[in-house]
Amino acid sequence: MTRKIAIIGDTNDGGYGHSLDQAFVGVEGAEIVALADPDKAGRADFMERTGAGTGYTDYTEMLKVERPDIVVVATHEMSNHLAMVLASAAQGAHLYVEKPLARTPAEVDQMLDACDRAGVMLVMAHPWRGRPEIQKQAIPMIKEGKIGEPRWARMYGFGGKLGGDQWFIDLYPHFFDFLWQVFGEPLWCQALITQDGQPATPADIKEGVFGMGLSAGNGIWVHYQFAGFNVEFESYAGDGLENPYRIDIHGTAGTLCLPGPTQDGPDIYYHPHTNPQLVGDDRWEILAHEEVSGGQKWINAHHRMARSMLDMLDGKTPEYELCLGQIARRHMAMAMAARLSHIRGTRVSLPMDETGNPFEGWGG
Repeated sequence: MTRKIAIIGDTNDGGYGHSLDQAFVGVEGAEIVALADPDKAGRADFMERTGAGTGYTDYTEMLKVERPDIVVVATHEMSNHLAMVLASAAQGAHLYVEKPLARTPAEVDQMLDACDRAGVMLVMAHPWRGRPEIQKQAIPMIKEGKIGEPRWARMYGFGGKLGGDQWFIDLYPHFFDFLWQVFGEPLWCQALITQDGQPATPADIKEGVFGMGLSAGNGIWVHYQFAGFNVEFESYAGDGLENPYRIDIHGTAGTLCLPGPTQDGPDIYYHPHTNPQLVGDDRWEILAHEEVSGGQKWINAHHRMARSMLDMLDGKTPEYELCLGQIARRHMAMAMAARLSHIRGTRVSLPMDETGNPFEGWGG
């Protein structure tokens, strides 16, 4: 069975995030029938890239005319995701959506409700879900005791001009989802958001990038407590020359270092000690990985996830487990809990009841 795929992008408002336009291109059982983009030049460019048969200025018209089986919401602009998902679900289309899925848990709840009513699948396009290095090496290594009993992890966010809460919201799905697959849901979190090294206040609130809504500060530290396992995340604004975007997982008998999914080069480093040296230590072992560019890794991961999504729709067992909307909603709650913890100055238990952006109304 061949399923019709339609792509929603916007060259001038969020662009096309992380090669999502390529997700179903060349995948058996998928045909790219249409692409919507208000920008004429961008639409022509991406139609050529994807082989889309028909181009549209208005995605709602595309949905009504083409009646696709699957819609790829490719724009990185989070503020647009909700309307695009609701419109697609209303036409009976399954969804493959750029991360982060939405701006708040409340928006994800609306998406889930609409998709449940329509009987369609909601998938967050999470590249590590389609990476064999992560799914078939790193996760099994941890679960099978290669590093002993896992004790703690440290996540490093980009140190570019943004830093802090903005990168935390944009980057968190990669590492949160990985931790969720291995350790389940955290018990609580505590956070400190800073502006130039000082605790952020309501005066530091600003509109975040990528349509994420209100954000604050240019630095963040967050601690998540899992059952018997601790995680810290850090991101601070810097010159952008060095971006230690990675997660290190330390166990009682070893360490795994996993660079972020956008990186060129190796994907997994293993060391037999709990707290190894980083420089001049030849015991670091580079594990097998795809020897292609970081951009190609994204595309390959999308193809594997697209294949798994098609298999699920056909009632087959997928090779790769997808990040469904219900899971993505919990990731979003983890991020909002960090903001709430900073505002309250105390721990926040998870799961939490609040569903909005804690910065809305802060100090008002």
